[in-house]
Amino acid sequence: MDPAPPAPAAPLLAAAPALLGIVAAGTAIGVAVCYALPLLIRARQTARWRRKGRGMLALTYDDGPDDTTTPAVLELLRELGVPATFYLVGFRALLHPSALAGVRDSGHELATHTHSHKNAWKKGPIFEFIDARKGYATLRQSVPQDAPYRPPFGKASLPTVLGMYASGRRVDWWTAAANDTTDDLPPPDQRARTLLESGGPVILMHCHHAEPERRDFVLHLTRELVRQGRERGLRFVTVAQLRESVR
Repeated sequence: MDPAPPAPAAPLLAAAPALLGIVAAGTAIGVAVCYALPLLIRARQTARWRRKGRGMLALTYDDGPDDTTTPAVLELLRELGVPATFYLVGFRALLHPSALAGVRDSGHELATHTHSHKNAWKKGPIFEFIDARKGYATLRQSVPQDAPYRPPFGKASLPTVLGMYASGRRVDWWTAAANDTTDDLPPPDQRARTLLESGGPVILMHCHHAEPERRDFVLHLTRELVRQGRERGLRFVTVAQLRESVR
């Protein structure tokens, strides 16, 4: 008996556009879930902090350490007698070991900010997941392994967020940014007033600036935030203390 002839390819070819559409739709949904859910988590976190964190102010500094701005910020905080939270980048810690030691010995809250400080939305979730883990590995002698994680640029992917939660780590964002990386730097006293009037309570600044004008802006802004915050009767806390208070 002769074998049956092969099925014609025409029906498969005709169905190809529909199959490609299904694959494309599934991919789009996957990407949306990967990046949209962390945005919802962030919105819920910041809304809770704004609602329940009134009367508190948490100063936070990203992207350090370096050998100029970071020590200056630490000295100012010591002078002012206020705590802060530092989100450290792994590769800069390797470049500036003495500055890392200064942050480690300062008594402030320390957390991680990946190893190479890349945008997860541009590099993809696999890169972020690996780079975030590498940040903890690089900083393991200085930062507790259950310390919080802050995604660079505030951009996170779902695998990394879930991985942090599974490891017992917080994922921290912020409620107001100093904008000390923008081209136009406003007068520090005005910017401090705007940040405080926005309700805070978690202020994002940076402690890695090589440009003297940006370093001076961060230092003056920090001083103004403390001065004006105390005038308003605010209590200065770390992000960990804020979280504990708003549970």
